[in-house]
Amino acid sequence: MDNMTINICEEEEECTELELEALYRRYCVRLKHALFVSALCVTLLCSFILLCAVCILHSHELNTQTEAIASLSVITFVLSIVLCLALLPIAPEWEALALAGSLLVTLSLGAGTLLAAHHARHHAPLPLFALILMVHTMMPIARTISLGMAAVLTVSYTGLALGARRDDGLDTNFYQQLICELTLLLSASGIGIYYRALTERAHRNTFAGTRTCLEQRVKLECEKEQQERLLLSVIPAYIAAEVCGLES
Repeated sequence: MDNMTINICEEEEECTELELEALYRRYCVRLKHALFVSALCVTLLCSFILLCAVCILHSHELNTQTEAIASLSVITFVLSIVLCLALLPIAPEWEALALAGSLLVTLSLGAGTLLAAHHARHHAPLPLFALILMVHTMMPIARTISLGMAAVLTVSYTGLALGARRDDGLDTNFYQQLICELTLLLSASGIGIYYRALTERAHRNTFAGTRTCLEQRVKLECEKEQQERLLLSVIPAYIAAEVCGLES
């Protein structure tokens, strides 16, 4: 009887641990999805405001801003489509949709940012800095994929800068400025990786504490059940019920 009770307790502990692992994975998926939706809403709002500002400020010379208006329109359209898909009920559990949405958002924002970098070189790394941080911290993708996307953005900007400066002629401070810009972009990746690691570690520690509390509760329940079985094997049932009633 004692061995049976111990086996039952062990099975309950294993089931509880499996349920907690599944709950933890589901919590992480839901949290990443919520962050992704928040990032989409903020980025879509900023893109829409920027598009309206360009149209209003350059209303008398829209022909000169066709490239900027077209790129902002495409970015706004892509963000709207991805946001609508992300709000579907099955979106949090659909990994392929999360990966495709992240790639589309990064591609559209990266292309628009690099296109803007061709015209405003002094402030080009700042939008890329924010985009790389977003890739690392707010997109529901694996760490290796986020590293690859950040590396592609950094290499693309480096190639664009080298090509643009080669056409315009190299100045004496070109390489110093380029090194500073690359350092800024690499620091974005470092900050994003560090923040992501700290966040995952904090969630894991919280989950470990919760699992320990539940395991202790299951053990207490099993010990109580074992004591009741032992009590029933020694004294009659009605006396054991009175004893248990007094203890409770």
